[in-house]
Amino acid sequence: MIQRILKKDMKRRKSVNIILFLFITIASIFLSSSINNILVVTSAVEYYMDYAKVPDINFIVSGTQEKEVIDDWIEHESPNLKSWGYNTVMSVNEKDIKIHREKKDSAFKSNGVTTYIGTMNAEYCKVYDMDGRDFTLKQGEAAIGYGIAEDNKLSEGDQIRISAAGGVNKIFTIKYLVKDAAFGSEMAGMSRIMLSEEDYKDYSEKNESNLQGLYYVNTGDQNTFIREYNDQEFTSALNMITRQTYTMAYSFDMIMAALLILIGICLILIALLVLRFTLVFTLEEEYREIGIMKAVGLKEFAIKKIYLVKYFFIVTAGSAVGLAASIPVSQMMVKGVSRNMIMEDTSANFWVNIICTFLIIALVMLFCYGCTRKLNKISAISAIRGGQSGERFHRRSVLKMHKCKRMPVAVFLGLNDMASHLKRYLVLMVTFCLSFILITIPLNTLNTMQSEEMAEKFCMNPDSSVYIETIEKPGEEPYKTIKDLKAGMNRVEKELKEKGYDAKLTAVPIYFLRFYEEEQGGKNHIMTVQILGENNDFLTYLEGEAPTLENEIAISRAILEQNDWQIGDTVEVGLTNGTKKMLITGTYSDYMQLGKSARMNPEIDLSSEIMFQYWNIMADVKTDLTQQELADKMEKLFPDYKWTTAQEVVDRNVGGIQENLKSMLVPMTGMLCAVIMLITLLMERLFIAREKGEIAMMKSMGYKNRTICLWQVLRMVWVALVSMIAAVPLSFVSNQFILKPIFAIMGAEVEIQVVPWQVYGLYPGVLLVGIILATVIAAVKVKQINIRELNNLE
Repeated sequence: MIQRILKKDMKRRKSVNIILFLFITIASIFLSSSINNILVVTSAVEYYMDYAKVPDINFIVSGTQEKEVIDDWIEHESPNLKSWGYNTVMSVNEKDIKIHREKKDSAFKSNGVTTYIGTMNAEYCKVYDMDGRDFTLKQGEAAIGYGIAEDNKLSEGDQIRISAAGGVNKIFTIKYLVKDAAFGSEMAGMSRIMLSEEDYKDYSEKNESNLQGLYYVNTGDQNTFIREYNDQEFTSALNMITRQTYTMAYSFDMIMAALLILIGICLILIALLVLRFTLVFTLEEEYREIGIMKAVGLKEFAIKKIYLVKYFFIVTAGSAVGLAASIPVSQMMVKGVSRNMIMEDTSANFWVNIICTFLIIALVMLFCYGCTRKLNKISAISAIRGGQSGERFHRRSVLKMHKCKRMPVAVFLGLNDMASHLKRYLVLMVTFCLSFILITIPLNTLNTMQSEEMAEKFCMNPDSSVYIETIEKPGEEPYKTIKDLKAGMNRVEKELKEKGYDAKLTAVPIYFLRFYEEEQGGKNHIMTVQILGENNDFLTYLEGEAPTLENEIAISRAILEQNDWQIGDTVEVGLTNGTKKMLITGTYSDYMQLGKSARMNPEIDLSSEIMFQYWNIMADVKTDLTQQELADKMEKLFPDYKWTTAQEVVDRNVGGIQENLKSMLVPMTGMLCAVIMLITLLMERLFIAREKGEIAMMKSMGYKNRTICLWQVLRMVWVALVSMIAAVPLSFVSNQFILKPIFAIMGAEVEIQVVPWQVYGLYPGVLLVGIILATVIAAVKVKQINIRELNNLE
């Protein structure tokens, strides 16, 4: 008997059962893949760091003149040493690298990052091919990072030419595209081209001044090691990078992972909300059948068993399909998280998918059982009456028709339905609200990354006319002091003036200086930037003021908190010609060195200090052209220099996530629109099934199908509009508690940018059109309702 009832019900409720099956499948896919991805992604960076053997501490020194002294200290005096290694890299000017195709050379784009050549002769910060495997290089072969290769449209088998001082000029065939944990993230500001040891030796022996030593140290006490290393005062010491810093450099790569997981969780919630609504609705609709079964003597559990078997069949089938689909979906989602990292294979967590599938089945069956519990309290007579006792003690209609005489009937009915049965439409409202919020998250992320504040966080004036990445001439060594940098800037200004552009250049030289704290006696190597030029008042401060006098300095909030310093404290800065006392005048937050930097006043002379590098040079000139237009024009006039815009610099330094978000918006909007249409179609079908009596009475009174369909459509429109209004404050909450913390991971807080016409107009409008279309399709059922359905009216 149960089999016959089940078979009949499956045929009678085809559309509802199919939609229910689809939602179970969606829930299973997203629950399995999302939880799998949470397990993989949360450990992804740490897994990558372990896989690539990134050490606890990696410190960089200029040249090799102090190698023996540093080696001796590490080996015999450094505290809690576990293991260490060493190798060198050589900085290469962007203009000295060319793409070699068909016996012709073309420009190579480093995209503003410092490019080095190196070898794989150390057991730390290892480099792997795109499949995570070790490899070796022969003479004439090179390996290049995937990101920089993609930017230059290079692939395996292409050739590049690398020239350097001393007459070394070689052509290399790209043997491998690689993933590089230490130099692979665009936030790191560095990229590495790997060569064979024989080829690298040819370059390094004739360019010792451009060499940088990399020391890799594993220690049992990281803080003690750093403190004692800083106390040694090695004159060639530049930068020190901890494992945590390398990990943080991949934070922007994790934004896509966070968004995908958030989308998955929200879709699961939507699916389960709709599922519960469908189960309750179906049971209520079949009260009369239940009453008859009770009247003929069937026990309550026997009645429940009919529904449990039916939904168990649907749930099991949907979950099985979802389980099969979740495996490739998991792999696809993880693959889209980052192009730079090596991640665990999601198939290794197949047990997670299986557990989630069983969890879905158990959860839905628990829903089923919970929904059928109310049948215990219903007698056969009340069940036959549709679950009603025949008594009602409250007013059913919220709106009064005599007060809305001028309101069209369809509009009044739609508003009154929603206001009178708010609980009935709550699932729809929550679903629509979640969908609207899901659209705002990537939109707001994208708009924030395109904001002027984002450029300021990377120490750039967003109002400058154009920017220059490098100004060295082809074959010229990278500048090491601001004397060289000033000379280069003066040369470029003259060249611009000859072409009719009276431009003023402003550079941001970067140093790694030693800081001493008077009271605690501690020492730190801190990235220190100095504005070199007239455009020096664009930087903002959280507290205090910008340093203007020769003995003033501003320090980022992260460093102040780390060292327990405050505005007004005095610190000593170690310079080549001695130490100098500096007064802390202000604090700020930005993305330079992951939020840990200092800003030197423009008055102090740092010409004797070794410059680590210089940041994008800002060019200010009177022009009506946009930054992009001027950059394109300057590229033609001065092809020896790399011209760029503020947005391009930001895009390069956040790992290309903006392009990923742009490509994600359209398919995501389409997916959400499809989900919402499916939900609307299901709900509307169920509403019409419940309202057959009311619709039949309206037809008997002379109302046309068009008016009744308009009522159905407007009802959904009101629900959608109320949901959109409710989503506005919730989207601000999501900005505050989801997006802000993600951006703050990189060391700075930014104001999340909202473009109202996009967030509250265009994209919700697309979803609203989908809702209307789905309602119109479902409302076609109205035409099939006959006046005889008046018998079903309460």
